[in-house]
Amino acid sequence: MRLSEFLSEKTEIARDGNFSSMGTLFSHNPQQIVYAVRETDVKKIIDNSSISCVITTPSLVSRFPDHMGVALAQDPSSSFYALQSLLSQYPEFVLPPFANRISSSAKIHSSAVISGSGVSIGRDVVIEKNVVIHEQSIIEEGSVVRSNSIIGSSPLIPGSAINCSVVQPSGGVYLHREVDIHANTQLCRAIFKGYTEIGEQTKIDNLDTVGQGTSIGKRCLICAGVTIGEAVIIGDDAWIGPNATLENQIRVGNNVYITLGSKVLHDIDDDKVVKDNYSIDRKRFKKVIRGM
Repeated sequence: MRLSEFLSEKTEIARDGNFSSMGTLFSHNPQQIVYAVRETDVKKIIDNSSISCVITTPSLVSRFPDHMGVALAQDPSSSFYALQSLLSQYPEFVLPPFANRISSSAKIHSSAVISGSGVSIGRDVVIEKNVVIHEQSIIEEGSVVRSNSIIGSSPLIPGSAINCSVVQPSGGVYLHREVDIHANTQLCRAIFKGYTEIGEQTKIDNLDTVGQGTSIGKRCLICAGVTIGEAVIIGDDAWIGPNATLENQIRVGNNVYITLGSKVLHDIDDDKVVKDNYSIDRKRFKKVIRGM
């Protein structure tokens, strides 16, 4: 597909290019198109060889290599999600439908609401009262979804794109083995072909929200009241404290410790401690304070 064939009149083609999928800065779909609004997005896009096209602002256009298709928009995210809504009508851009697959050993409360198709529930899964499970949700063996949680809810759209037409998700939610989702938690369905994914033996506490396309590794603990933006990548064995907030499209490494109430705006390397709203490594922050 060519950029010039599908983008709206509000988007200017700086360099035409081909794409065959949509994704985020960290996904690796073949010939994918993404959007970029921040200076920090540029290096991530250049380093990801799967990205063939980008929708970006006029101020960033010169930063992208000549082999990449580039479209310009004053609001790249709105143009990008408008394109997603259009492409969700094409079978190659959505997950294939399937009939429900529900294990006979699963324990599902009578008040739970489960989509009539596109749901897979494995052995010994527990679904508590008033849980809602939307289509394209896969829940592997031994997982628990506690009361009033929603699996596969409508995705959270970035604020700058809030005036877009309603987005039709093309992906789903995948809970690996022995995941524990506590009460009143919301896992948003992936917008693009793929999954919002929770690794095995990860626990997500009460009143959490996980944005579309986010991937959380194995054995993580996400405490109560946490908000995780869209397309965040979190490694294994991470601990995220109560009421923390993670920005869209950032990467958090393995064994990271994020303390209570922290607001994380940037990538975090393995084995780091992040505290407060400074969103930098704690040891580095202490050195800065001592030097003042």
